[in-house]
Amino acid sequence: MAARPTIRDVAQAAGVSVSTVSRVYTHPQLFREETRRRVHAAAADLHYVPSRSAAALATGRTGNIGLVVPDLANPLFPEMVKAAQHAARHSGFAVLLGDSDDSFDNEERLVRALGNDTDGLILFSSLLRDEQITQAVPDNSVFVNRSVPGRRCVLVDAQLGMRQTTRYLGNLGHTSLLYLAGPENSWPAHDRAAAIVAAAAEAGMDIEVSAPNRPTYDAGTMAAEQLVGSRLPTAVVCFNDVMALGLTARLLEFGVEVPRRISVVGWGGSRVGAYSTPAISTVVMPLHELGRVAVETLLAPQPGADSTRPAAGAGARPAGTERTAGTERPVGTETAQPTGPDAEQPTGPDAELTTTLAVTFAVRSTTARAAH
Repeated sequence: MAARPTIRDVAQAAGVSVSTVSRVYTHPQLFREETRRRVHAAAADLHYVPSRSAAALATGRTGNIGLVVPDLANPLFPEMVKAAQHAARHSGFAVLLGDSDDSFDNEERLVRALGNDTDGLILFSSLLRDEQITQAVPDNSVFVNRSVPGRRCVLVDAQLGMRQTTRYLGNLGHTSLLYLAGPENSWPAHDRAAAIVAAAAEAGMDIEVSAPNRPTYDAGTMAAEQLVGSRLPTAVVCFNDVMALGLTARLLEFGVEVPRRISVVGWGGSRVGAYSTPAISTVVMPLHELGRVAVETLLAPQPGADSTRPAAGAGARPAGTERTAGTERPVGTETAQPTGPDAEQPTGPDAELTTTLAVTFAVRSTTARAAH
């Protein structure tokens, strides 16, 4: 059996010192791209894998980032996680992933466990209670789709998305709509419900908001069963695409033509909604951007911090930084910009800790017809 390659072998092949190889892996930002490329090419040729445990002992860092999601079965989260993983790998970090199964207690246990083995955490649509965040979440963490005072957050502009939705439905002739709300313990659910109520008022539309629902396909089918037993609304906006898919499928089984008799709109823009028949009109979140920006936010040098460090340690309180993120442009009739009169901008002392990304309204077949 061939001997396992060592760091000395890599240094000799790359024509650099052993310390340079070590620091390329632990502090890559200190070196020119040419030096990093030579070291990584030599390592790849030799099939060398650096020891993370040894690096952790030497630097106090693990080289890992922890990601926690509430439900990997939800098609929104795999796309964000994949983008975060790519961004982490590009910066020399590995990713550890945990699924809380929509439980705040499970999420707290995951946060405490991953906090010991990572240099920072990214929590997607966190369900944690305020006291759990205070007690369990390391300071070097980023919240995605959850606004937490005093913490770094990456959000989407729900108000902008709901304004686009009500404008589009209004242009089709709808004067009222039903909103199928999300779970009671979800920050995005409250954010979107408040946004669509405000947007409907601005558009002069009547709105009915349902009781809280689980964000699942089955919740959408149950809602359809309740709707067919009463007078059908002309338009239904759902908390997410999965609920919209369940609602649409069950309505079609009952013989309710979508969109001829009822318009259905989702939220999220996951690929599964575009592949369904009929396809789901939806508010498209920049899923890839959310994952990438979350990692960049976590690893960004903070004002006053040691600029040679790739990220703040798990126990350090980073200072806030103001960030501006670009947006993807999925297909649709309206493209939102991250700034302008329609964009909700964070205000107050937490403004510098928050990055808000724009969304777009993607028109698909479930809203193709005007109200009758």
